[in-house]
Amino acid sequence: MNMLLRLRTGPLIRVSVAVLVAAAAVSAVPAADTPTPADVRRKLDEAKTLLEAGRPAKARPLVEAAAGDLAALAALPRIPSGVRPLMDLCGELKDDLELEGIDVSGITIPRLNASAVAAPAKPSQAAAAPAKAVSGVSFTRQVAPMLLTHCGGCHVTGRRGDFHMPSYEALMKTGLVQRGAGDASRIVDVIVTGDMPRGGGRVQPQELAVLVAWINAGAPFDGPDPAAPLGQGSAPAAAGITPGGSPGDRMPAAVALKPGDVSFAFQIAPVLQRNCVGCHDDTQPEARLSMTTFARLARGGESGAPFVAGRGADSLLVRKIKGASGIEGQRMPIGKPPLAADVIALVEKWIDQGAKLDMLGPDAPLADLAAAGRARSLSHAELKAARFAAAENLWRRALPDENPAVARLDDVIVLGNMPQSRLDEVAGSIDKAARGARELLIDGDGPLLKGGVACLLFAKPYDFSNFHEATTRQERPKGMAGDAAISGDVVYGAAIVPSATADGADDDLAAVVTEQVVAAAFLGRGAPAWFARGAGRTVAGKLAAKAGVVKTWRQESADAVARLGSPEDFFGGHAGAVSQAAVGGGFVSALAPAPAKLEALVAKLDAGAAFDAAFAEVFKSQPQPLFATWAAKQARKPAGKR
Repeated sequence: MNMLLRLRTGPLIRVSVAVLVAAAAVSAVPAADTPTPADVRRKLDEAKTLLEAGRPAKARPLVEAAAGDLAALAALPRIPSGVRPLMDLCGELKDDLELEGIDVSGITIPRLNASAVAAPAKPSQAAAAPAKAVSGVSFTRQVAPMLLTHCGGCHVTGRRGDFHMPSYEALMKTGLVQRGAGDASRIVDVIVTGDMPRGGGRVQPQELAVLVAWINAGAPFDGPDPAAPLGQGSAPAAAGITPGGSPGDRMPAAVALKPGDVSFAFQIAPVLQRNCVGCHDDTQPEARLSMTTFARLARGGESGAPFVAGRGADSLLVRKIKGASGIEGQRMPIGKPPLAADVIALVEKWIDQGAKLDMLGPDAPLADLAAAGRARSLSHAELKAARFAAAENLWRRALPDENPAVARLDDVIVLGNMPQSRLDEVAGSIDKAARGARELLIDGDGPLLKGGVACLLFAKPYDFSNFHEATTRQERPKGMAGDAAISGDVVYGAAIVPSATADGADDDLAAVVTEQVVAAAFLGRGAPAWFARGAGRTVAGKLAAKAGVVKTWRQESADAVARLGSPEDFFGGHAGAVSQAAVGGGFVSALAPAPAKLEALVAKLDAGAAFDAAFAEVFKSQPQPLFATWAAKQARKPAGKR
């Protein structure tokens, strides 16, 4: 398991987070033989390690024992904080065991009611002094110093286990913080259950109370630059970008270009990628200016904003690549030939025209933007040849020891670490799924996506874990059995293949591959992840309605909505990819109960419209108010009918 997500604290921390935040006293001590959340976590971690090592039979008794411990904890008068996520993890491991062909009929995972939370305990004479009430928590003055103290050596200045949170922005992207839901946030869970920190000393109850209060308040940022390193001063914000708040709220969305406009994706991003990103990356960027995304470029670095929209000649970026007199430092790019005059003129023209982003989103990697720009200029056949070759290269870079079987379909290339005969069987289901999705989404004879998509299949859960960690540098989230993403020229959906011997395996296979192929098709058109994941489940639910996994998705959607901290978590991905897919499936299904609206959206995206504009035209509103209405309606439904 990714070592980053583990923190270890002493027994004083194993108290209800609700008690700490409410400034109550220490929880009552359970009986000596009552298991603790940390006990359960150790068993589940060991079981997961055994599963990933290919020893599911050894993992089963640990999962069963953990389930029994969870049942004991669920029966306590005051249920300890952190039990709910442990139940989710236990359920995930049970599913993984079943996928490995292990009999799990004797393993029962308890469930908590929505109201089953740790109640404040009454203070006693013997209790230690309670923590003081926390209000108006500052991230820069209170939360950041605490993170530096307890996590800094491993995960702020270091990258232990490939987990890195050097700034507020990076922390929020990890998914550890769920705005508005301190108890449900992973960063709180790993502290309360005793997993972390490992080298920064014990987190005190008052410190934990501060952290939870900050999350419950929406995890606000009160500094000048959310991308600045924790504990350090920040660079001035780029022109037109308001400091503070959520990074995604401040950055402009992609817009449609007018004839004659310079394309950032097709014309500017490749220039920056070739000449600038080598020095201005995310690890130790020169002058603290990262150019790995449009958002990071726009924020600027030590010297301020690199461009001022509408003022190309005066912008720092243009002055640096021109080598203009009076600039501080050397002409850029250092160690390479100066950029050609026509290239510099193109950059200047782009800024003069408003420095607009025309594809994907402000947080998309520059490599993905450049790839999207190339895709626009190639024919379907040319792009498919390039994309299919890139998909095979992606597999081999991620899993160099796993030589995949390959099947090439009309609009999909299928790669999987299984015998060719099995892959050919699975490819038949994928071909049927892709054709069905195309009939629902495409008006006419066009492809499901220009250039096609890659479908990457994994015979075992740990195979997918290895791929996910190699491509994203993050641990596979609990409960994730598949995902869709863009990596340079590759637009792909990845999934664990259900066991062929399981009941309903064919229906489940059709559902999971449809989900990921459709999600990839929407990502390739510039749709945000929340919509792509939701549309994937929506279309899969229509084409494989009888699949057992589809019924599971519906229940997961209701549960995930109830646990969601805030709409910002959903739209920003801070609640995690698994939660985003679960909530998105329900939301997009409600938006588009019939395929006609999804088909209309696809048509507008294919015509060059930006996602926000296309969405507003098709659904007659923006996503946020529609989501608020839908979520409120879900909350009013009885628990069994959501």
